[in-house]
Amino acid sequence: MLLRLARFPLSRMALAALSLFAGRQALAQTVTPAGQQVEITAKPQQVRERQDDIGLRSTYGREEIDKYGDTNLSDVLKRLPGISVTESKGKGAEIRMRGLGNGYTQILLNGQATPNGFTIDSIAPDLIEKIEVMRVAGADVSAQSIAGTINIVLKKKSGNQSTEIKSSAGLQAGRLSGNASWSVADHLPVAMANQADINYVFAGSIESNTNDVNGILREGQYTLSKAGQWQTMADLQLQQTQQSRRDAISLTPRLNWKIDTQNSLSWQVYVNYARLENAKYEKETSVAGDSTEFPDNHSIWAAHILTSRNDINWERRLADSAKLNINWGWNHFDRDAKFQFWGNDSKGVQTTHRYVTGDANENEYRFSGKYLAPYSESHVLSLGWDSSRSARTEGRDEIDINIAEGSITPDSHHYQAGLVKLAAYIQDEWTINTAWSAYLGLRWERITSNSREAGEFDFTNRSTMLSPILQSVWKLDAKRQWRFALNRSFKLPTVANLVPRRFRVDNNNTPLNADFQGNPQLRPERAWGLDLAYEHYLTDSSLISINTYWRRIQDVMLEQTKQIGTTWLSMVSNNGRAKVIGLEVEVKTKLQELSPTLPPVELRANLNRNWSSVDQVPGPNNRLAHQAGLLISTGADYQINPAWRTGADFSFQTADNIRESDNISTHTGPKRNLDIYLSWKQSKQSQWRFSVTNVLQQDRLVSGDYTADTQRWTDAGREQSARTWRVVWEWRM
Repeated sequence: MLLRLARFPLSRMALAALSLFAGRQALAQTVTPAGQQVEITAKPQQVRERQDDIGLRSTYGREEIDKYGDTNLSDVLKRLPGISVTESKGKGAEIRMRGLGNGYTQILLNGQATPNGFTIDSIAPDLIEKIEVMRVAGADVSAQSIAGTINIVLKKKSGNQSTEIKSSAGLQAGRLSGNASWSVADHLPVAMANQADINYVFAGSIESNTNDVNGILREGQYTLSKAGQWQTMADLQLQQTQQSRRDAISLTPRLNWKIDTQNSLSWQVYVNYARLENAKYEKETSVAGDSTEFPDNHSIWAAHILTSRNDINWERRLADSAKLNINWGWNHFDRDAKFQFWGNDSKGVQTTHRYVTGDANENEYRFSGKYLAPYSESHVLSLGWDSSRSARTEGRDEIDINIAEGSITPDSHHYQAGLVKLAAYIQDEWTINTAWSAYLGLRWERITSNSREAGEFDFTNRSTMLSPILQSVWKLDAKRQWRFALNRSFKLPTVANLVPRRFRVDNNNTPLNADFQGNPQLRPERAWGLDLAYEHYLTDSSLISINTYWRRIQDVMLEQTKQIGTTWLSMVSNNGRAKVIGLEVEVKTKLQELSPTLPPVELRANLNRNWSSVDQVPGPNNRLAHQAGLLISTGADYQINPAWRTGADFSFQTADNIRESDNISTHTGPKRNLDIYLSWKQSKQSQWRFSVTNVLQQDRLVSGDYTADTQRWTDAGREQSARTWRVVWEWRM
């Protein structure tokens, strides 16, 4: 029997209550007379900040985050220039810059690395203040960013509006989802604060999301005859149905205390508790040849995950505008998961029941500091350090029940892992003259990881990296400028790729669906990078940006697949070098800033073309795995009148053929996505948003091919998608 979640989860009850409250507030508002204009508050422009920044950094605030009323952060990120989102098998959304994810793109939370087990969609968009996208990061953050860095900044300031409430409901393929969030900000009364200046922000969200995915997978196995023809050994069609559910609550309180004119203290907390469930059904039809071991099977995975993060920051202002910043922090991660698998033979008789329980617990402690001093009119020097230590324990207990034989096979694994990071850096922002500025940075970083399991393995992996960074901007005039950057970056192997323990598939072991085992001898990938950009700022909100980049990567980690007996096994190893180059074009404008006679329309367009080649893999298409070759996006926003606004975003990602190794090639079909929204500013305090995402509901196409001397395996999958209809109500005081 499948586990069933509650029919009326807490988030839906909260949604109903907030919707009722929205209706009462709407009735309480004075109806706006015909012809009367509703006040629109101008929003800050990030374009000028981008122009004045020495680094290759773009900042996106609440306007971009709120536009479609998204409940998943990955949906927000996919519309930002140069970012794409790929759904990885069983791993959720993978965020990519310059077509590269899988560790090439660094994700930060408040400027700090995210912990193991972190998923991007565990952060509700309503809890975010801004998103920073850095093509080349500074020395004050980790250099683990060969493709780039995305920094997610949680709400910090109280702002002009002290209270915000938001409620949304979404419908996808007949499944209802709900979300409610709030943000309250204010100053403590003087008496309570003991005459000190103390303000706080208390933000939170609660959600319930459901998702159904149906797919078809066609698998084939062939052998080469003496006549040189491929003969079919097996032809299987697999019907897959997957049901996913997520119920979560997140809290992000922050306390700011201005002790005196020189000292201030802040404390920010992020807590997320999620209940996840994924049920999967597979029904196999044999067109030719024998079926797999379990042609009819289903499984269910359920987990409770608690993630918390604390940051205490002390800032002291010193003489001559110098500043000292000290940060203490600690993270906690706890996961309790259960997995069950039921396998039936070709006659529909259940032959296997597999029951797995797994738990993971991790604690990380961080200590960092930064000293900043403008020691002359043309130089701003800062130096600092980062340090952290984490300890993780993980256990996995499995029981395999062979119903036909009446036998029970237990299997138990428990291991400990640790990670120690230590870094020091120095950086200088140098104003050479009125037209030319430069940034010089140097970061030294050492990362030590270890893992052990009694009687099985015990290893330590240590990596040291020295990363010089140079960024420069040369202003031709008030509107045109050139940018140049040179940096050293790297990509670390994940702990899962280091642990020499085998992770097996539940059914149908093939070279395209192989067991996996980690490699403790993995070394980090290291890269030199160059960036060259030209920017033309037409107005305060309009720009044209053209950026080219180049990366040369050493010790590329490639996945190698081999057969041991009758079992196929995949392992990652360092294998040679790779080259990555690309072109990025961004255009953004407000038509009325170009001419008052034009309509109030905002236009934007982006083009990203990426190339890569791996030296040790024969061509053609010997690119880094899963790299997106071409990504084009365009969008428009139209201010119908002071109260109504509408817009749309369209993106296209070309089909990709990639040769991952001597034997394996993959193909991904083209992706087309269209999102539309309409917003109605009901009054100064309230607003409604209506949106439809994934309007085209294009199916996802993926195929693979493994060809050896006399054997060949193929698979081709089609995964359905569905539109999401969403209505959002917002109220601000």
